[in-house]
Amino acid sequence: MIKNIIFDLGGVIISLDRQKCLTAFDQVAGVPDFGDYLNSYLQKGFFAKFENGDITTEQFRDQVRKISRKTNLEDDQIDSSLNAFLADIKPEKIDLLFRLKKKYKLYLLTNNNPIGWKRSREIFKQAAGVPIEDVFDTLFCSFQMKKSKPGQEIFRQVLDDAGIKAEETLFIDDAPANIKTAGEMHFKTLLYDVNKELTQEVSEALQHD
Repeated sequence: MIKNIIFDLGGVIISLDRQKCLTAFDQVAGVPDFGDYLNSYLQKGFFAKFENGDITTEQFRDQVRKISRKTNLEDDQIDSSLNAFLADIKPEKIDLLFRLKKKYKLYLLTNNNPIGWKRSREIFKQAAGVPIEDVFDTLFCSFQMKKSKPGQEIFRQVLDDAGIKAEETLFIDDAPANIKTAGEMHFKTLLYDVNKELTQEVSEALQHD
């Protein structure tokens, strides 16, 4: 029986716009090949280190400046370019979370970084009318945990810290690699298709419980 639901953030709750982000890095930050680092599911290079908490925000910005064709690149130009990746949250997703919260323990597990996390929190509060902490029982962020999906270590820490069992937990993510790891660890899983309605997908997953 499902007692807990773990949501991914980007792609599942917050819609993503990879092309807008790449365009911003090209035109604003002067980095035309940021797509080499930014993947919809799994990041690479220094960006992956940023999301894993291995480098600081300042170090990330310095790395961007090293590969930028622009001089005197400001912090806010880098930050706004990165945050262009984050679009919005559909109202029906907020409604879904509030309904689920009445019956299940809700958790968030996100591969994220300090710049994106700050903006994500703003987007969520604007959409929900309350801070993200008011909706989820615990927030698990890769850069704070020093580990990332799809590694098993981050899933083990979630189970330990939350005091929950994988067999009683539905894990929802849009990345096949993350779903694969969760399935191997006996989570119930939902590979979310971003082109479908989350409410319907979650409802069907819970009905099969």
